[in-house]
Amino acid sequence: MLSSADLHLERALFLVALMIFFGAGVSYTLIVFIINSIQKKTKNAQYYMLSFLISGITILALIASYFFMIFME
Repeated sequence: MLSSADLHLERALFLVALMIFFGAGVSYTLIVFIINSIQKKTKNAQYYMLSFLISGITILALIASYFFMIFME
């Protein structure tokens, strides 16, 4: 049976994962956008959306594997 504390912990873990995903995605996409603006390269919105998704998923997977290695030691 799930207690209220378990549900709050799961929600907090989910929110942390969302913050990591969006934080990594936005920061990487912003850096790529600034670099492309300085170099006068024009990219479409699909390019930036794909870089957002790839960077968010990559960072989330790296952090998850890091914590998995720490807790399974």
